[in-house]
Amino acid sequence: MRKITADKVYTVQGEPILDGVVVVDNEGRILDVTDASAHDPASLESHRGVLVPGFINAHCHLELSHMLGKVDTGTGLIPFLTKVVSFRKEKDEVIQEAIRNAEEEMINNGIVAVGDISNVPDTFAQKAKGNLHYYTFVEMFDFLQEDRADDFFSQYLEVYDKLENSDKNRKSIVPHAPYTVSNNLFGRIAEFNSGSKTTVSIHNEEMEDENALFQDKSGRLEAFFAKFGFDISHFEPPGTTSLIHALGCLDPNQRTLFVHNTLTRPEEIKLAHEWSEDVYWATCPNANLYIENRLPLYQHFIDRGARVTI
Repeated sequence: MRKITADKVYTVQGEPILDGVVVVDNEGRILDVTDASAHDPASLESHRGVLVPGFINAHCHLELSHMLGKVDTGTGLIPFLTKVVSFRKEKDEVIQEAIRNAEEEMINNGIVAVGDISNVPDTFAQKAKGNLHYYTFVEMFDFLQEDRADDFFSQYLEVYDKLENSDKNRKSIVPHAPYTVSNNLFGRIAEFNSGSKTTVSIHNEEMEDENALFQDKSGRLEAFFAKFGFDISHFEPPGTTSLIHALGCLDPNQRTLFVHNTLTRPEEIKLAHEWSEDVYWATCPNANLYIENRLPLYQHFIDRGARVTI
């Protein structure tokens, strides 16, 4: 038996315990969390700092681990995405080694659970080993091609079906971002998820071009899509921000995780929380600084009492 104490002990509820003690058995199971005053000081294993149950990585692209260091920093999101597309194809052994290394790094940093984006099944074999708890978001997009929504849905449903659901491997089908998902595909995703309480992840307001597309069809996204053979001349901008458009397409009965939120404004945060009680905001500061060299204005989220994940 071990009795581990620190300046603060965080539990899964309530305020941290000052000079708390975590009592564990020889197999590492937690038996009790108490105050240091209830124990003989000589029996305690003392540490400076804080003890936490474990960190959750709320937004990860584990299948892209082999791209570490291959894409230039500070380019902005559109050039970054262009490079990501060009580097996706790599030898399977290289991809799998990078996935194993990334998972090991997360474990070494105290991460116990991961919200992970999957477009392909590359990570599924590693996840099946049960080293971490994973919630896999099988991400769909059709580049605003309304007439091809069913085809893209079927393509990604095949990926979804390849991952076996278990206590350590949960999964859901999610939209990539408002600017890459047509209304028809949004509808197919919402229909698939209806009837069960699930978690939906969606990239949100990461760049100026995203809102420009929805407000007046300006910005660089139309040209970006054209490079990959996707014509969006039919697209009619709704005249709103990207987030407001997304709220009209998502299901407020599901838990919704908005990711990045670099440009999200106070009034949008307010509207999102009025739209649903199950809204969360994921911030990815390292990624935002690496790609766009800007961060969300966190004070906006603090002022609204928003629930922010990291």
